[in-house]
This record gives sequence, structure tokens and C-alpha cells, in this order.
Amino acid sequence: MTENLIIFNARVVTPVGFSARRGREMEELCIIDDATVEVTGGVITYVGPNRGEERDGYYQRYWHYNARGKCLLPGFVDSHTHFVFGGERAEEFSWRLKGESYMSIMERGGGIVSTVKATRECNFIQLRAKAEGFLKQMSTMGVTTVEGKSGYGLDKETELLQLRVMRSLNNDEHKRVDIVPTFLGAHAVPQEYNGRTDDYVDFIIREVMPAVVQNRLAEFCDVFCEQGVFSIGQSRRLLTAAREMGLALKLHADEIVPLGGA
Repeated sequence: MTENLIIFNARVVTPVGFSARRGREMEELCIIDDATVEVTGGVITYVGPNRGEERDGYYQRYWHYNARGKCLLPGFVDSHTHFVFGGERAEEFSWRLKGESYMSIMERGGGIVSTVKATRECNFIQLRAKAEGFLKQMSTMGVTTVEGKSGYGLDKETELLQLRVMRSLNNDEHKRVDIVPTFLGAHAVPQEYNGRTDDYVDFIIREVMPAVVQNRLAEFCDVFCEQGVFSIGQSRRLLTAAREMGLALKLHADEIVPLGGA
């Protein structure tokens, strides 16, 4: 964002208040015609009716833009994304249309498992280029902040690689979207740990999570608590360890089977 900016003569559509909105409350929007948005020092300091900026030359102190005939919205926050990965899963779309379940696709080697294989075969440059393309697409749709999850490596090297790609994109001076990184090493159980989920949980806690924290690669830790993936007990172990290491917590819970994880 430009450090000092004024946009005037816009139609502003903005949420009301500072608290979260649910259900019908989300329809409560504030619409301000002939509005001004003022940014000082990179911080939005005013949103409201025009105050005569165009008339008295006040706007000339700022980089300014006359938005007459245009609508101005707050940037969208996409709070759950997996945008750093290799490969494609387009063929699975037709499987889902035919009624095949998410878990059955995963059990026969599709879903997360197939993307893990493809991601492990990619290098930093390949993953970064693809992820940057997704961020540019998001930006054109009004997204200004995303939460980005790892979880398509399921080994130490590739999990850290995904998070390093996010950090590189976040540090780009020309970036269009802010990234909030989440470590999701417990997205699934990799094939090399098939039938040994507890051992994989131990591996994440002992080997991967400390490296994530030491390199400051993530702000959050997430777990897929689901039947056939990680149990409530295993999820609790992972999240307890993450909290003790200083990570904030997220949880995929009761997405498919109501285990009571929430």
C-alpha cells in the first residue's frame, strides 16, 4: 500500500463495526456515496463522506486518485488456502461428480496423496513460480491477505520447502498479497508411514516442528483431525507440542465424520 494516499469521490461499501458477523448479519453493509478513504503512513486513517478535499487542494499533499463512478471495497481475506503445491488433480473433479467421496479418492492414492508425490518432485523455483501465479489470480479478485498451509510434503525437506516458498513470496517488495503461513505437516499420513500413524506424529514433533519454529517459517500449526487420518488423541498431542513451541493453533475438525474434534 502507498504510504500516503487519498481516494475521493468513491462509492465505498464496507462492513459495519469491528466484530465478526454471522448469518444475516453479514448483509449489514454500510454504503457511502461520494466518499473519501485516507491513508497516512501506510495506515487507513479515515473512511467517510468527502470533506472538500478536491475543492481546497487538501488531496495534493497525498498521492491521490479520483474514483468518481467507481466502487471501493475492503480487501478480501482468504483464510484457508493451499497454494504451494505441485501437480494437478483435475481428473478427480469428474470422479466427485460421479459421486465418489473425498475419502475414497484419498484411499486409492488420489487426493492429498497424489499431490504429495507431485510436490516432492518439484524444486523451489518450480513451486514458487506456480504459487506466485495463484497469488496474482487472487489479487485480481480483490484478495489482499491469504492464509497459506503447507501439508503437501509430509516429510521434513518438502514441508520446509513449501514454507520457504511462502516466506520468499511474502518478502517480495512487489508482492500483491500478504501471506500468513501455517504448518500443516499433519495433513495426512504419508505412504512410508502407512499403518504407523503414531510414529509419524512422533516424527513431526521431534524432527519437523522444531525446524519450522527455529527458522520462523510459520505462525500457526494445523492438524487434519479425521477418521482414518489423525485421531483426537493424536491431534491433541500435535497441537499441545505446537503450542509449547510457540505456534498458534488451527484445526481441521469434524469436516467429514463428526468425531468430536471441534
